[in-house]
Amino acid sequence: MKHMKHWMTALAALVLALAMAFGAFAEALPAEEPAELYGSPWVNSMVTGNLPETAPDLKDDFYAAVNYDVLAANQEGMYMPIMTAGAEVEAAVTALLQDGSAAGDDVAQLKIFWEQAADMEALRAAGYSGVTPYLDRISAAASLEELNAVLTAEDFPFSPYLTMPVAPLALNEENGVWIYPALALTTDFSNGMNNYTEPAADLESLSQKVSSLERADYLLNVLTALGVEAENITDTALDLFNTEVSYVSKTYSEAAAALADYGYISDAPQRLSPEELDSFCSRFPLSATLKKFGKDAAAAYIVLYPDWLKALDALWTEENLDRLKLLTGYKVLMEAAPFLSPDYVNDMRAQSGKAPLDEATNPWYVCNRVDTFGHLLGKLYAEQVLGSGLKEKLTVMTQELIDTYRTLLNETEWLSVESREKALEKLDNMRLGILEPDGGYYDFSGLKLTPSSEGGSLFSNYLALKAYLNDQENSLIGKPAKADLAWKACYPLMTNCFYDPFSNSVNLLPGFMFSYNCPEDATEEQMLGGLGTVIAHELSHAFDYAGSQCDAYGRGIGILGEADREIFLSKVKAVEDYYNAITVMPDVYCRGTFLRVENTADLAGMKAAALLAKTKGLDLQAFFRENARLYAAAVPEAVITALQNDPHALSYLRVNVNLQMLDEFYEAFDVQEGDGMYVKPEDRLKTWGK
Repeated sequence: MKHMKHWMTALAALVLALAMAFGAFAEALPAEEPAELYGSPWVNSMVTGNLPETAPDLKDDFYAAVNYDVLAANQEGMYMPIMTAGAEVEAAVTALLQDGSAAGDDVAQLKIFWEQAADMEALRAAGYSGVTPYLDRISAAASLEELNAVLTAEDFPFSPYLTMPVAPLALNEENGVWIYPALALTTDFSNGMNNYTEPAADLESLSQKVSSLERADYLLNVLTALGVEAENITDTALDLFNTEVSYVSKTYSEAAAALADYGYISDAPQRLSPEELDSFCSRFPLSATLKKFGKDAAAAYIVLYPDWLKALDALWTEENLDRLKLLTGYKVLMEAAPFLSPDYVNDMRAQSGKAPLDEATNPWYVCNRVDTFGHLLGKLYAEQVLGSGLKEKLTVMTQELIDTYRTLLNETEWLSVESREKALEKLDNMRLGILEPDGGYYDFSGLKLTPSSEGGSLFSNYLALKAYLNDQENSLIGKPAKADLAWKACYPLMTNCFYDPFSNSVNLLPGFMFSYNCPEDATEEQMLGGLGTVIAHELSHAFDYAGSQCDAYGRGIGILGEADREIFLSKVKAVEDYYNAITVMPDVYCRGTFLRVENTADLAGMKAAALLAKTKGLDLQAFFRENARLYAAAVPEAVITALQNDPHALSYLRVNVNLQMLDEFYEAFDVQEGDGMYVKPEDRLKTWGK
């Protein structure tokens, strides 16, 4: 769902995704020594080949000084500790399943699914036969009325155009139903991170919208499977992509939120009664789809930017029947593909230089998903690998940071009494999802899958699992609100933490707690300087450029009065301008405006964490060093170019810029005028606090 990065927001989460997309390419690139080191006011030491011959002074370039040895040792290929997290977590959970540590009825059902995903011979023998009957029904529709009948039939288990999770209407109300687009092409092409809002004119421009040409090739392969003639493949791919973009472009997107005028997020969640919702679609079978999936009993609905729904309805015409049939078929096939023969996926992986999915790797690929057993795997890892002790530590640290943020808000002189009260109310009502969602993990105890020996298949069991999870969700309609919506859009073993403004919740996913981020013998300075600064960052999203547009209950009601808002926006503008003046490569400036949401969160988060460290009497030098270590990364220049599209600043800037704004940093290292990390007190950026 596209309101999470906050829904998919956290320490280098998108950095990881982009880096992974470029991984195979980057590893093949040799480190090249540039003619002259570049970057201002600091050398961009993240770029391999752009590292000074000797370590700089801590007072001049803190990031490079702290991380110099590890950066110098990784000047070829790509170094990002966060990239090792997935394999580490996978190995730990797989061991639980193999050694019998994980047991119970729910685990028994997981193992049926796991074993079927490992049976590559059976998957290849079945091919795409499981989904073919559904595709044939779509293809046979001779009119829009017949297509609608297919989509709303009880025995047609897909919702190609709508995602409909049960979630709070507001945190002080009950659960209703949220509605937003079910994406196929834009999700594939953007690696799930952004919606593309501009159509593609040709295959070359389509390829430029993706992180690699192989994704475009994958689309062409799937269209071949759908029976599109070779000479029509390219035109059809463009047409389908542009068709989806034509309505997706009218929905919420992270990129748009980062650049939009203040108020964009406040306008996003539109609350509608069932009667109002009915008026949005005269041709698309919205009400019938809601009824088929048991979503018609909600007291109200939240639609993220209803203009996309109106645009979809406008597309739903007889003139567009052939296009809609093909787009529907593509969406259905893409949903089904992970549970069918892996050949098409392996074709794409081979083109990207990745190992094919096989009996050892396919089970994890299939099971660690939000629509299958991702929640159960996350629960197993959180409970049996991480343990209750870590959860207690993280809960205590989070509460301490919340209390510190309360201090900052009370010390913010420019806040009016009314705005301060609303901000504190938001802090007091914040929900925490620490290693588990606020509403708890999905309950798989009542699930009954069919083993292969009894005629079951991976695909048929996926459909059974899908129906089971849908029924479980529907049982929560009308119940007291729980802030678990964001977790439904991600699998818990993602290497991520995030704040979600629409549920006013901070969420620490178990997958983020791998050994580099969470060493067993960590000191309090290491815990607060590492994980603590991540938590503080996520807390600060509640009051950043985006989060301040929603109230304590996740409604699109801003917490700042008009005069306060103007002061706050001037402070945001100062952060933008500061970053806009930084060069990261020759003639390439930092995109300060694009980064303003994450940069304002970084600034306030580090201030809160540093204040807590000082209040607790911790070793501030050790605290700041750990923060720099957290972001250590060495990547080829091509990856830096890609990371310019990440809403977070580059790692070395996330360290140096934020630290040079903190009085505590100057105290810890005696930074003086003339040092590279020095900024005059009156010029130091700040949003909250004194």
